[in-house]
Amino acid sequence: MKDDSKSQATKRILVADDNEDIRNLISLILTTESYEVLVVDSGSELLEKISSFNPDLLLLDVMMPHMSGFEVLERVRALPDSHVNSIPIVMITAKSLDADVDRAMKLGASSYIVKPFRADALREKVTSQLSQGVLGR
Repeated sequence: MKDDSKSQATKRILVADDNEDIRNLISLILTTESYEVLVVDSGSELLEKISSFNPDLLLLDVMMPHMSGFEVLERVRALPDSHVNSIPIVMITAKSLDADVDRAMKLGASSYIVKPFRADALREKVTSQLSQGVLGR
């Protein structure tokens, strides 16, 4: 049987959500899976930290003040660094309308999770996205 704990320990996940309880919950779920997690409370902070943290995956709330997750998604995809602009991005939001999902996917999201979410659903989504690696951009 293959031991994935070492490969997961090296995986870094950057989470942007303006709700402290959601940030803490996501961090708890993912750190217990041996991921390295950095949580930030805004899109602008995510953009500041993305290059230095060098994440393997972004989890991004859509509804945040000052800069929506959609705007952050667009900015990440437009960054000149091909490694950074191809990181898988999972949108996490209460916005469950098909139009919102379609918009996120057209802007370059890799996947979408609707709040409230189950811990096992988040773990499965993260594992799936990390196994697929960077986007073919």
